Amino acid sequence: MTNDTTEADRVEAIRKLNAVARSNPSVACRANITIGFQSLSDADKIGALSQIIGFANFTGENDPHGEQDFGTVYRLASGEWIQHRPQDDKEISETVFWKIDLYDPGLVKIPLNGSFC
Repeated sequence: MTNDTTEADRVEAIRKLNAVARSNPSVACRANITIGFQSLSDADKIGALSQIIGFANFTGENDPHGEQDFGTVYRLASGEWIQHRPQDDKEISETVFWKIDLYDPGLVKIPLNGSFC
């Protein structure tokens, strides 16, 4: 990190990159899915992905570092996909966790650690 770049600036840059990756999977980033996600029906993949793309349920509990790089979406017994965990676990019929990680800093063209990646 340079003297001109604060920790808050670094976190903000990461948060912006993560928002772009989350809202444009496989376009702004390389998206990998698990076998479990792949086994969902097409309708459920679309439902889960739409909640992930629009995810806004960041809290101190699921986002302690402020980078907005992790979340969970739930399919209710009714088939609806939501971002907020229902109070009654019996309402949940499927849970999908998503995570954004920067594995190739060479793909990033902004300074995150004092040098351009």
